[in-house]
Amino acid sequence: MKLIALTFALLLLPQQQPQAPVVHGRMEGTVLRENTSDPVPGAKVTVTRVNASTGAALPTAGTINTFLINPTPNVGLPGGPPPPGAGGPAPAAPPQQPVQPPPIPTVTTDHDGKFVVPDLDEGSYRLVVTLNGFVKQEYGQRSFTGQGSMLTLGKGETLKDLVVRMTRAANVTGRISDENGQPASGVPVRLIKSTYNINGIRLFQQAGTARTNDRGEFRLYWMTPGRYYLVAGTPPGIPPAFDPGGVPSPNETPDPYTFTYYPGTTDQARAMQLELKAGAEVPMDFTVPHAQLYKISGRIAGAPAVVNGPNGPTPLNVGISLGFLRLEGGSGFLQMSQSYDPATGNFELRNVVPGSYALQANGGAATARAVVDVVNADLSNVVLNLSSGANITGKVQMAGAAPLPPGPVRIQMRPYLKGVTHFVGFVPTVPSSPADGTFRIDRVLAGEYRISAAVTGHYVKELRFDNQDALNSSVQVTDDATAGPTIEVLLSPNVAQIDGTVTDEKMQRLPGVQVVLVPNQNRDRADLFKAATTDQAGRYNMRDIAPGDYKLFAWEALDGSEFFDPDFLKQYEVLGKAVHVDESAKLGIDTKVIAAAAP
Repeated sequence: MKLIALTFALLLLPQQQPQAPVVHGRMEGTVLRENTSDPVPGAKVTVTRVNASTGAALPTAGTINTFLINPTPNVGLPGGPPPPGAGGPAPAAPPQQPVQPPPIPTVTTDHDGKFVVPDLDEGSYRLVVTLNGFVKQEYGQRSFTGQGSMLTLGKGETLKDLVVRMTRAANVTGRISDENGQPASGVPVRLIKSTYNINGIRLFQQAGTARTNDRGEFRLYWMTPGRYYLVAGTPPGIPPAFDPGGVPSPNETPDPYTFTYYPGTTDQARAMQLELKAGAEVPMDFTVPHAQLYKISGRIAGAPAVVNGPNGPTPLNVGISLGFLRLEGGSGFLQMSQSYDPATGNFELRNVVPGSYALQANGGAATARAVVDVVNADLSNVVLNLSSGANITGKVQMAGAAPLPPGPVRIQMRPYLKGVTHFVGFVPTVPSSPADGTFRIDRVLAGEYRISAAVTGHYVKELRFDNQDALNSSVQVTDDATAGPTIEVLLSPNVAQIDGTVTDEKMQRLPGVQVVLVPNQNRDRADLFKAATTDQAGRYNMRDIAPGDYKLFAWEALDGSEFFDPDFLKQYEVLGKAVHVDESAKLGIDTKVIAAAAP
């Protein structure tokens, strides 16, 4: 009887349905040497999950973001919870984190250069191959600085016959002598590449660094083939003792060396550009003389808190610094030991490395700035007049009856000093209020600026500074803080989009091709340029396009953002496809690739 009752109870329990087996996909392919069918064994193949919309890598489990080491056992950290057994409340449990998938294991190519990446879920991926002595290569990547193609994998799908070609890296060696023909030891050496940032501003990307040994010798190894400048010496703003690379011997006294471009010039316009070929071993010997250090002296005037001296009212407390640009486009301030006399307002900065600087003085709520060039002599009689600057108010409005964007609009004023619109970031980017579109920028020093505004899903229809057009030109800010200059930004949500494909002369669709939309006018406005990379099916898409007339280019091999270079564009102007864009347009435009030049 009990057996019957137990059997009946089991029949009443919910029956579990058999789970469907998990179906995984995989990727299979071969890694070969460039321009050959020779396999590359031992290469590491890394597959990464990415966001299909943005192409950005997705987070994975096991990634260490931060760590903290307490070298003293059983001693609590300042401001933290007491150690175990020390009393006090127990520490709160860490917040629950979402479960993230583990990283995909890296695989290695076999002796035939073949690889298999198994157990992949449905989604979008990027595939990268690395091997010492070769250039890192992403699948679908058509230039060394370009981006490859995303791989879209269906449920249980197998992507076969993926081919990645590896290029041998190049090496640069040499010997540096000083002005007396003696080996120059401890000289920083850099291989730099001319490029453009997202604002269309030319700068230099550091590709490799080295430091000469006691024999004046250096070696830059495993460099990516391409066009470079070789430069050695102490850059502006960086004292020799703090230069990257450190001092390898405690018995070395770092000396400053003149910042010199190969084959031996301080003028970048006269420097020789090097063409590094795949697998090349390039010898580069040249002379880099010791640098002489100089001083900057002058007078500071015009602060609210002053003393009356022989030169009139002068500020009591002033901090003086030198702003400088790094080759890579970043900037910084160098706070130097100085001699400042509040009675006279006179100041003096010593041991300044030659270069271009923004000399800045801060006296409470007042600031002064001047651009100075230290070349081959001391600078004297520099006058800095402190000012509280101008307080600028502004408002963002929408064209028509459209509502304001849900998030803030980013407003930026970039100083336009000596033709360089990012000399030092004196004015921070400010957000507008999402509620009413207002914003305020305080203490803007006198000078020339370019103003920009940006928010996703909109374009800038009008931009005015004190009722003057500022959309396509720079503006002048004066010291008159009572004038109350204003900025007016008019946005429109009626942006356009373009979708299409890129094919070769055989009408085959091409992955990994960079497609660029270039405006016919106002090419100094980087916001009008749009760039996209074709996916594995040769498709591209562009969004947030302002109305106007453009040309569409599709380069098989494009070196970074060189489409911002006017001289580069002149070579391809006739190959661009004319495109007229109206507000809210949705265009489908297919185009042909501009083939890469033969190596």
